[in-house]
Amino acid sequence: MLTGEEAPAKTSRGAYIRTVLSQQYLVVVLIVLCIAVGWAAPSFWGVGNLSNVLFQASFVGLAACGMTLLIAGGLLDLSVGGVIAVSAIGVATVLPSTTIGAAIGLALLIGAALGLLNGLLVTYLRIAPFIATLGTLYLFLGLAFIWTSGGVVAITSSNYRATTTGTVGWVPIPFLVLVVVAFLTYLLLKRTYFGRTLRAFGSNEHAAKLAGLPVNRAKVGVFMIAGMCFALAGVFMAGRLSSAEGNMAMGFEMNVIAAVVVGGTALRGGRATLVGTIVGSVLFAVLANSLNLLGVASYWQYVLTGTVLAAAVAVGARRSGAGEVRGAS
Repeated sequence: MLTGEEAPAKTSRGAYIRTVLSQQYLVVVLIVLCIAVGWAAPSFWGVGNLSNVLFQASFVGLAACGMTLLIAGGLLDLSVGGVIAVSAIGVATVLPSTTIGAAIGLALLIGAALGLLNGLLVTYLRIAPFIATLGTLYLFLGLAFIWTSGGVVAITSSNYRATTTGTVGWVPIPFLVLVVVAFLTYLLLKRTYFGRTLRAFGSNEHAAKLAGLPVNRAKVGVFMIAGMCFALAGVFMAGRLSSAEGNMAMGFEMNVIAAVVVGGTALRGGRATLVGTIVGSVLFAVLANSLNLLGVASYWQYVLTGTVLAAAVAVGARRSGAGEVRGAS
């Protein structure tokens, strides 16, 4: 029989556990999925396979860090695939005659420049982000195909491939870079004046302008930072493929947006979670990997991706109001 003091304590612990599970439900889903796939296909737990999952999550995660910032500001960028292609082609083109650091630096500059164009279109020409970046997606893809004459640019540098596809133990270097980028993005979003401005106009742009916040500069800046994140994803993707071409990331933006939204970043802006973004990226990588291990046709990945995304939006809407998704935070 519980005493008067024991009952509230147990109730309090139960409420705390329920609260944690409610806030971190995506982590629970990921753990359950890994256990289920590991039971159905024991090879899932192989070191090589786990490393491959983290590789796949890294590409999406790096781009998703930039997309998280954009969506936190109530913005969107559909030109991810174009930015990745142009940046990767830039790396592949200059590598034979320059250093790895210079090639990566060029990719980041290209990403920032393409992001600047997106930012100017949205901010000063007042074109809706969806329309502006959909247009630049085709513009950037066109530039990529023109640059390569529709062909593939091979990456012959073994040092570059070793750097971008290497591992520390069994953890891929790109995933370690993702952790660092996600941490820096978190600091930028939560601990800087820029981040506060971004979240402010993501919540209410009119109020942010009335408060005297530099909304226009922040908009242009966040598109440039996002462009650099997309370019960094292209750097590692090119290393993994040992080549670069115009359609190397075709449709990639949908995976990136799905990871961010499922991870818990509110579509209506004003709130974001970088932990959730990483968890969302890993979740979709595990889904894709499990389909391959179980011998399921690849097109089912689209079905499951759409189902998971719709379920996450539905859960978020029930928990915190329409239009806002809550996940791992």
